[in-house]
Amino acid sequence: MAARVLVIDDSPMTVQLITEALIAAGFGVDSASDLASLDARLAGNTYDLVLVDVNMPEMYGDDVVEFLRSQRKLTARLLLYSDLPEAELEQKAQASGADGFVAKSQGLEAAVATIRDALGGGSHVQKRRVLVVDDSEPTVRLLKAELEAKGHEVVTANGADAATKVILKKKTRPDLVLLDVHMPGINGEELCRFIKGNSLFAGIQVVFCSGAEEAELQRLVKTCGADGYVRKDQLIAKEILELLT
Repeated sequence: MAARVLVIDDSPMTVQLITEALIAAGFGVDSASDLASLDARLAGNTYDLVLVDVNMPEMYGDDVVEFLRSQRKLTARLLLYSDLPEAELEQKAQASGADGFVAKSQGLEAAVATIRDALGGGSHVQKRRVLVVDDSEPTVRLLKAELEAKGHEVVTANGADAATKVILKKKTRPDLVLLDVHMPGINGEELCRFIKGNSLFAGIQVVFCSGAEEAELQRLVKTCGADGYVRKDQLIAKEILELLT
C-alpha cells in the first residue's frame, strides 16, 4: 500500500502544489487547513507522515507537532514545513520533537525527496493505477504517456459511463482518477460527487484535469471533495517545452 501523507497548511496554493507533487511521486495525500479539518482527518484515517506548516493563523506548526505527539499519540513521522531560514526551522523542529523539517525555499522536488527519505528511502512508495477520464484524445495520450513513463498503470475512459464500469470492478479500481470537468452526458462534477459520496471508493483520490478557469476549479474541489486540480494549459506548456529540448 502507498504511504499516506497528511499536509497541514492554510494556503490553498501550497497545498495544491505539494499534493500534486506527492501524488505524482506515488504517495496518497490528504490535507487539513485548520483544527477542525485536522481533527476530522485524524478521526477516520491513519498516516505514515504529517507535513506541518509553521505559521498559520489559528495555530503554530511546532505546537501542532507537540499536540500530535503528546495528546493524539501519533506515531507517524512529523516534519515541519516553512519558508523560515533553515537554521531557525531546524531549531523549531528540535524543540518541538519533530522528526525533521522541509524548507519551502528548496522547491517541490527537494520536499518530495526529503519525505521519501523520512519514510525509508521510498520503500513505502508503490506504483499506482491511474484512471484518466477525458473525451479529448490528445489530452488522454499526453497523460497516459507521462504516467506510464513513471511506471504507473494507466486506464482510460472517454466519459463517465466507461469510467464508472472501471471503478465498480474491484480488479480494475484505480488509486487515482484524473478527471475532466466538461464532458458529454454526465460531467466531471457529477462523477466526482459519485466517487466521493460512496464509502466503497474511500481510497480513490480524484484530481480535476481541466481547461476551466482557476476560480471554477477551486470551487469544484471545495464543493465536490476532490483532492486537487491541474489546468490543461500547464500540460500543453509542458509538451511544448519537451518539443523544444
